[in-house]
Amino acid sequence: MSHRIMETDYMFSANGIRPWHGLGTIVEKAPTQKDAIKLAKLNWKVEKLPVFAKVDGKSFEIEDRYALMRMDTKYCTGMVMDRYEIVQNNEAFSFVDDIMKTEKGAVRYETAGSLFNGKKIFLLVKMQDSKILGDAVENYLFFTNSHDGLNAVKAGISNVRVVCDNTLQMAMKGATRSWSAHHTKSVKSRQEEAIRTLRLATKYIKEMPVIAEAMAGIKVNVEKIVPVFFTKSELETDKTQMTIQKIIAISKEKDDLQNFKGTAWGVYNALSDVISHPTGKSQFRSPDRRMDTFLKGYSILGKAQKILMAA
Repeated sequence: MSHRIMETDYMFSANGIRPWHGLGTIVEKAPTQKDAIKLAKLNWKVEKLPVFAKVDGKSFEIEDRYALMRMDTKYCTGMVMDRYEIVQNNEAFSFVDDIMKTEKGAVRYETAGSLFNGKKIFLLVKMQDSKILGDAVENYLFFTNSHDGLNAVKAGISNVRVVCDNTLQMAMKGATRSWSAHHTKSVKSRQEEAIRTLRLATKYIKEMPVIAEAMAGIKVNVEKIVPVFFTKSELETDKTQMTIQKIIAISKEKDDLQNFKGTAWGVYNALSDVISHPTGKSQFRSPDRRMDTFLKGYSILGKAQKILMAA
C-alpha cells in the first residue's frame, strides 16, 4: 500500500484522535506499556536465523549471514551479519519507559505501530508542553526501531504548535531534533542511554524559544525568499508554484501570524502550515510520507530555517 501500512501492520491513536490514514484503533485514554503493545499489535518477536543457499541441488549454510524473521508472520524483514543485535519491540517500550520515568506515574503512549510489514516500529509519548512567542507547543518524544538491518534505533522530538496544529521541527546546532540510541543489552547501560536521551530532549525544548525569538526579529521579503526553499527542478513544476503561493498567502493573511508578518518566523510557520495541512496540488500531499516525516521531519524545514536565519 502507498501509505506504508501493509497488510500485517497496525497502529493505535490515543485521546480520540484518528490515526494516520484512518487505520488502526482509536482509544480515549493514552495507554501504558502493557496495553499499548497489545493495541499496536506489536507483541511479536524477531529472530536471527541462519541462511542457506542451494547450488547444483546441494544446500549449504552461508557463513556470517542471517535472516531477520518476524516470528508471528514468518516474514523476512532483513539480512544481517552475526554482530547485529536485535532490539525487540518490548525492549523498545522499556527503553522509552526508562526515558520518561517520573514519580507522577506510568508512561502513557499517544500512538504506536509498525510499517512495512514490521520492518519499522514507532512509539510516541507526550512530554512537557512549552511556549514559543506566546503560543502553546506540544512536545512529543518519538522512538523508532527497525528490523531491516539497515537503520539505527532513533529517538527524538516532534513539536506541534497547538493554535493551528502545525508540526514544527527546528534544526539546532546545540540540540539536534533527533539522535541515535545505542542497541544496549544490560539494564544499566539502557538506563544510562535513557538519561542521555532525556537530557538532549530537554535541551532541545529549552532552545526552541530562543531560535523562534531570533527568527521573529528577522525581516524578510516573502515573495523573494520562499522560492529559495526549493530546488531548480522543483521550481519548474506546477505543484511547487502552487505551494509557494500558498505559503506566501498564509504568511500574509492568516490571523495567528499577523504579529509576525514579514518576518522569518511568520514565513517558517506558513511553510509548516502547508506541510501539516496539504491540500490540492502539493508535493507534501502524498499520504505515504505522513508517518515517516512526522517522526523524521521534513528536510525542507531545516533548509528553510537556515535560509531564514541567514537572511
